[in-house]
Amino acid sequence: MRLKGGLVILFVIIGQLLFAQTKKEIIEQGDNAYKNENYASAAYFYKKVIDKKGVSSGLVHPYEARSWVAPPKKSKAERDSLQQENADTNSYGDDAVVLHKLANAYRKNHDYLNAETWYAIAVKYPIDVVEEDLQSSKLWYGEALMKNEKYEEAVVQFEEFKKETPDMELSKRADKDIVGCYFAQDPSSTNNGATVSLSDSNMNFGTSSYGVNFFGDEMTIIFSAAGPNGIVKDEKSKEDSKFLSDFYIAQNFMGEGYGSPSNFAPPINSENNEGAGVLSIDRTTFYFTRKSAVNNKEVAIWVSKNFNNQWLTPLKLDNKVNVEGYKSMHPALSMEGDVLYFSSDRPGGFGGMDIWYCNIDDYGGLSDPINMGNNTNTPGDEVTPFFNYFTKTLYYSSDAMGGVGGLDIYKTTYNEDEESWSNPKNIGKPFNSSKDDAYFIINKDQSKGFLSSDRTTCDCGDEYEGSIYCYKIFQFGQPDMKFSISGTAFNAETDEVIPNALISFKDIRGKMDPVFMTTDEQGNYKRDLQVGWDLFLKAQKAKYFGDAANITTSGLTESKHFIQDFFLTPIPLGELEIPGIEYDFDAATLRPKSKEILDKLVEFLQLNDNITIEIRSHTDSRGNDDYNLKLSDKRAASVVKYLIAHGINKARLESKGMGETEPLDDCSKYDDCGDTGKDDCDCHQKNRRTAFKTTSEDFKDVFKGK
Repeated sequence: MRLKGGLVILFVIIGQLLFAQTKKEIIEQGDNAYKNENYASAAYFYKKVIDKKGVSSGLVHPYEARSWVAPPKKSKAERDSLQQENADTNSYGDDAVVLHKLANAYRKNHDYLNAETWYAIAVKYPIDVVEEDLQSSKLWYGEALMKNEKYEEAVVQFEEFKKETPDMELSKRADKDIVGCYFAQDPSSTNNGATVSLSDSNMNFGTSSYGVNFFGDEMTIIFSAAGPNGIVKDEKSKEDSKFLSDFYIAQNFMGEGYGSPSNFAPPINSENNEGAGVLSIDRTTFYFTRKSAVNNKEVAIWVSKNFNNQWLTPLKLDNKVNVEGYKSMHPALSMEGDVLYFSSDRPGGFGGMDIWYCNIDDYGGLSDPINMGNNTNTPGDEVTPFFNYFTKTLYYSSDAMGGVGGLDIYKTTYNEDEESWSNPKNIGKPFNSSKDDAYFIINKDQSKGFLSSDRTTCDCGDEYEGSIYCYKIFQFGQPDMKFSISGTAFNAETDEVIPNALISFKDIRGKMDPVFMTTDEQGNYKRDLQVGWDLFLKAQKAKYFGDAANITTSGLTESKHFIQDFFLTPIPLGELEIPGIEYDFDAATLRPKSKEILDKLVEFLQLNDNITIEIRSHTDSRGNDDYNLKLSDKRAASVVKYLIAHGINKARLESKGMGETEPLDDCSKYDDCGDTGKDDCDCHQKNRRTAFKTTSEDFKDVFKGK
């Protein structure tokens, strides 16, 4: 929710009265408007100080739109000439600070053309002030140039700013902007095949439309618009709903597009501004942003519950989310409804608006808020989060990560195994433009969705002509994702390729039959995959132990080619020790540590389901030979029993007690190691071991004909 206004304040200013005001009073009016985030009004007053002819540049704007009072029309050439004349002839002197404030007001109002014009003049008049915004005009000038797609000129300003500023954080921002300028001009920044187009008038009506979200399912959407027939405080008043934002709902019938929207109506919609809402998956809870119509800084997240198909009066969330004097907005939910993401400039962040989240308990209670950290957040603004349940991907917009320009859309995906988020990635053009792009949502199969952008000028009639940057809703589509896999089978000991190795593909969820293929003469294989596959891959070959891997195309947000090699170990002729197997003293009972090791042997036998093995237990040379033989036989049998209990077919298993018949080392000189030291004991320990030996590779006829 871009904060750009509230009620339209209609200034009826008589020329004589205005000129009777002192310059100080006019500047104070501009400062007050700026402080209250009425940036168009601030620009109006600052311009009065700078331009003694009193040409108005704009009035306050509604929520997500800007209104404008047209001066006498001039051609573009005449306007450019007049601006240059003013720049060349005016000596701004004491008005230099106001000049910088004027440029900032245009920037804050997202009027980048005027911002560029006035920053170009302002940077020629350095000023010594404390305010960061006024100290950094070359940085903001560069960003205005970026947003007007003048990337090479922007880089010049960023480089000059870095030379002059001691502020490391802002220098880092300039560095990112430079990267963004090069990224914007790089062909690789474009998502080939994707299309972005302006949605029809069912969504784009009135002064501004923005913030589409799915409402329960993909066939129903909710969005916000400032337009006619909205909710006003008093229908008899002169208040105009086209400057107030309401929620609207539209449905897609038979896949033929979304029909005419209907106003969500009270109690959700009110005489204030409503936007950026999210419905829980069980359709019982609706979180949304409400902004005061009279105080631009009063922006908070509210919640309403559905009871008997009626929406109850919304409640403002407590200070876990909404902090007095700060803004909280743009709620988003996890699939289970147990995490609430939102954007806020509350204390404790990294600067500007940050993405935060709260955990939600079974009763709707909120945990203390958690900042998503500097991997996601920057000293700039991060806004409009959207969490895609199916890919576990969070989309959001940022203006300080080195994007194409303005707010750019980024994505970061949650890795459940590592409990971490991936590095944010700019989703590129055409989703992102040189202007502000936000409120991104995408459907389950990643084929289409919506975003909001001010990349086109508003077409709202003569009343708004010429100012105008307001959000409109855009729809997008992208080609089907494509997935494939290739790799090579190698001998793990020699790195030689293995031809004719069997590669099997098994669907973990059991929705498809297993697929088999073999490697070619160079040991290579390749195959196309489909969206939504969760696969267990296995490579096998006679006289080798197998190798395996897991591959998934579920939850991915872009096409991908997987490379998966396999390394097969030759089966030895003798036995293989199972290290770490321990028993209770003078018994065949397996210790807990041994069971953990045998669990890995279970996995090994499941992978190599074609082999049969003999479990062999050995003792050291101390003690009675017959006793040792019987004890080792019991110990081998206990291992076999454990493997059978954990799903290994008993026909694949044999047990054999070897006693002290096959020692690895002659330890006869260490009959009693109690007093002779660790090395003496280690000799006996080496002989006390459990091992297995492969007895057959033909338990399953998987290699027939290979």
